[in-house]
Amino acid sequence: MSGCPSTAIVKSTSPAVTMSGCPFAAIVKATAPAVAPKVREIVDDFYPRMFSNSPEAKAFFNPANQFKEPPLQRMALANAVVAYATSIDDLSKLTGALEIIAHKHCGLGVKPRHYSIVHQNLMESIGHVMGDAVTPEVGEGWSEAVLALAKNLCELEAKLYAESAGRRGGWKGVKDFRVAGTRRVATDCVELTFKPVDGAGPIDFTPGQFLTLHLHKQGSTPRHYTVTNAPGKDYLQCCPKLVEGGFVSSALHGMKEGDVVGVSAPFGTFKLSGRPAVLCSAGVGATPMKCFLDSAPEQVKFVLHIDRDEAAHPFRKEMEASSAGTHFHYTDAGGRPEAAALVEGALKPYLAECDFFLCGPPPFLADMSAALKAAGARSIHLDVFGPALAQPN
Repeated sequence: MSGCPSTAIVKSTSPAVTMSGCPFAAIVKATAPAVAPKVREIVDDFYPRMFSNSPEAKAFFNPANQFKEPPLQRMALANAVVAYATSIDDLSKLTGALEIIAHKHCGLGVKPRHYSIVHQNLMESIGHVMGDAVTPEVGEGWSEAVLALAKNLCELEAKLYAESAGRRGGWKGVKDFRVAGTRRVATDCVELTFKPVDGAGPIDFTPGQFLTLHLHKQGSTPRHYTVTNAPGKDYLQCCPKLVEGGFVSSALHGMKEGDVVGVSAPFGTFKLSGRPAVLCSAGVGATPMKCFLDSAPEQVKFVLHIDRDEAAHPFRKEMEASSAGTHFHYTDAGGRPEAAALVEGALKPYLAECDFFLCGPPPFLADMSAALKAAGARSIHLDVFGPALAQPN
């Protein structure tokens, strides 16, 4: 795509970037306080409605994030609607969140026509839940706001698709890769090596990005996995964790050399800053850290990792073999550590000079980022697996 004109979604005269000063922006801003308390109800109506009206949309959503408690996908959309409505006159506050969404959409293969599906069903859900409060003027205002946001995302995604395809070894869409190797790196983690079936050469990407696996023959939805090898190789590696009852993770752990899977090119916003780095991870959050260590070992000054035990720790040997300092904590033996104690005991010498990169379960991210901020860390970067609960920058 070279761009996404508004007519590719629904006819709209909405501006591509600037929202302030537009009539619909004022309407959305004024009605946001009324919509916010009802947003979960709107979202809970929206997803079943969309899946019923447009079954093709199911292909983009992980069922586990839809129906397990807490329903992360629904919470993420609810958060995004409120954040967008309250920040509509200054969307620069949401730049980071929108960029993350766009990168994930590109991995999934979202196209402009899919936004018309979202627009139609979301507007129906808003009308159904809010009832008479949605006057023609209010309905038109929210409709224009949704279309404007879709237009912004389409244009950003078109740019990302083009940049990805233009990289060395890049491609657009889903491309067949063959399993070239498997390696168990922890109790429940297997590293898979994929090579392109067409024999294409080295593949460039930004360390920290994710690839997307499309197991269409197995009838599953796509899944994002961090690329664990350094760029410039003739292969891509990822390390799926076996999830109890997880169809996709079970299928991936059962793969053998020669099996073929569809792969989307790497996307994602989690990347090193160019400054000295401290890597903090828990569980399978070790995967982007492995890529950072392979790609820019001179930048990494310290690695902290938390896991159940040594056997469950992915890429422990690679972390130990690096020139960086390390601190590993295993909860089966030492209990769950206090984030503030970890910062004080292991990370304090790096607070002034280093940027901190965190990846792991949400409680780990919340606790560690709060402790680092309280201790005066200058720059903290988070990688969230699954739907991000978007907040203004």
